[in-house]
Amino acid sequence: MSKQMVRRWCRTFSDGRQQLEDIPRAGRTRTATTDANVGKVDDMIRANRRITIDEVAEELGIAHERAQNIIHDILRYRKVSARWMPRQLTHTH
Repeated sequence: MSKQMVRRWCRTFSDGRQQLEDIPRAGRTRTATTDANVGKVDDMIRANRRITIDEVAEELGIAHERAQNIIHDILRYRKVSARWMPRQLTHTH
């Protein structure tokens, strides 16, 4: 950690801040990454392992970035030989 960052943290906590969590920021909430959309994407991938991110995004009416986030970060799928596969295979897979 740089000295400048240490100074910034010291200044922040000496001003009275007591929590380590981020302060909520204003801005648009992510409405595409809902449990319903995650379930739909999972069903779409299980039905067709060769589906593309663009097809998923178009089908659900969400941005490419959100569809990619759902597939890679939330469901933890990756492309193997042009098919979506779970990153950690289990005995049931």
